[in-house]
Amino acid sequence: MAYQDHGAGVPLVLVHGAFCDYRLWPCQLEAFSKQHQVLNVSLRHYFPEVWNGADNDFSLAQHADDLSVFIEQMALGPVHLLGHSRGGIVAVEVAKKRPDLIRTLVVADSSVRLELPETEENRTALAFRFKRAAEARQRVATGDVEGAVAGFMNDVSGPGRWESMPVERRNGYLQNASTALIVETVPLTTDDDLRKFSFSVLLLVGENSPPPFGLLMAEMGKRGNFRPPVIIPNASHGMFRDNPEAFNKAVLDFTAAH
Repeated sequence: MAYQDHGAGVPLVLVHGAFCDYRLWPCQLEAFSKQHQVLNVSLRHYFPEVWNGADNDFSLAQHADDLSVFIEQMALGPVHLLGHSRGGIVAVEVAKKRPDLIRTLVVADSSVRLELPETEENRTALAFRFKRAAEARQRVATGDVEGAVAGFMNDVSGPGRWESMPVERRNGYLQNASTALIVETVPLTTDDDLRKFSFSVLLLVGENSPPPFGLLMAEMGKRGNFRPPVIIPNASHGMFRDNPEAFNKAVLDFTAAH
């Protein structure tokens, strides 16, 4: 696994989401590394690896296993583990399989699959997740790579977000477009799974994030008996860039308490 290593202290591992990689955190590294050894990773088949989508070893389960081995072989654990979006699902899977590696868990705007009752609101939340992934996959498969990534980013972060990004950041997302080709099944996280967590959990939601993220994070909190999600004001799905001051404070206040 490719990774970057900054600072010193109790390790804090940062896990990116879809279309992203270890370059996701420029607004966090300086602040976080003043209190922690910060390791921001790139999961299997994300940049800087060049991948054409041909292998069958790209999955949430594989990424969770990779991350567990990374933490273990680097002799880091137990760590503060922070996952954003798809990376939040990976982080939760690590927490379920290898709780011995976890000091605390931070999950930000993640589409964790929960034991939700069959209501219209819950169906809408699940449909949002599947719809944006399916549309991106179809566009990449037909050669419309930029359309795929642009549509995805505008769906999760708000209309016009892609167009307003610096070219360098857009190119970074495009370098991970092949990862959209894989059909993924999100593992079920049961209420019992969450209640077995013996470590503290921080849930984060962007104030302007699409409603399904707020619903899922709130439900995760209720089902695991965690504290309600912290709302990052004036921020959407990319809360760590939209309002880094509030995001960084929420994370560092939490890790400092544990």
